[in-house]
Amino acid sequence: SASVAFTKPTASPSLPTLLVLAKMCMEFNSTHVHYLIGLVDEWFNVKLTSEREDEEEELVRLMESGAQDLVNHYVRMQGNIISQMVRKSIETRDWGHSLEPRTVRPVMKRVMEELASSETCLGSLFEEGERRTQPGSGSRHHHRSVVTSTSVWSQSSAHSYTHNLNKLFSDKIEIYAPVSLTKVSVLTGIIKIALKTLLECIRMKTFSKFGLQQIQVDAHYLQLYLWRYVADENLVQLLLDEVLSSAVHRCTNPVLMEPSVVEIICERG
Repeated sequence: SASVAFTKPTASPSLPTLLVLAKMCMEFNSTHVHYLIGLVDEWFNVKLTSEREDEEEELVRLMESGAQDLVNHYVRMQGNIISQMVRKSIETRDWGHSLEPRTVRPVMKRVMEELASSETCLGSLFEEGERRTQPGSGSRHHHRSVVTSTSVWSQSSAHSYTHNLNKLFSDKIEIYAPVSLTKVSVLTGIIKIALKTLLECIRMKTFSKFGLQQIQVDAHYLQLYLWRYVADENLVQLLLDEVLSSAVHRCTNPVLMEPSVVEIICERG
């Protein structure tokens, strides 16, 4: 189709170029198509007919579809870039012989840098979008911090129930679903891809006590900062809970670090 052909160039464009092209399509969709067709009709004295109106509607539809395809492609590309960083950091580490965690792993900081860069680019082109936030979001004592919600895992039956329940819902999250053309929705799509990759990698590894505790530190660090980027922070919380729950499930000696210690490590950054 014309839309597919338009959004699949022979050379892969840069990520910012995808966003600029999407914004251009959105502008043509909202005003420019109507204005340019009206201008041409006036110049050449073309009479308005039902066929002419259909042509205009088709052009508007193609521009809208093109913008959506370009943004979806951007989300997949940016999400996969972060996913590759996360996957490599999990797969190349010996989690069975980890040292006691003293800091957040550098890859988590690089993830946040990538997201901050993407947010800046998106913010210059797209509207903010709607958020569903909880009271107290962003505070150090967020209502369901990863590290403070893990007390249930001290009992094996409770851990098994929590793990299975989280797994049920996290597996049903549609990772590559189309996003709306807003900054928050695009960032949410990118973060879903990255966290799902993290979860899949952890399910394939075996962890020592300190390996588990490093995942606990990393997950809390992500929870402290990711909420501000997403449309629904409960989605991030669910995936991070399942990340830590899966690590507990895959651990040979599942002893979690004290929440106060985790918070101190994350604050030091």
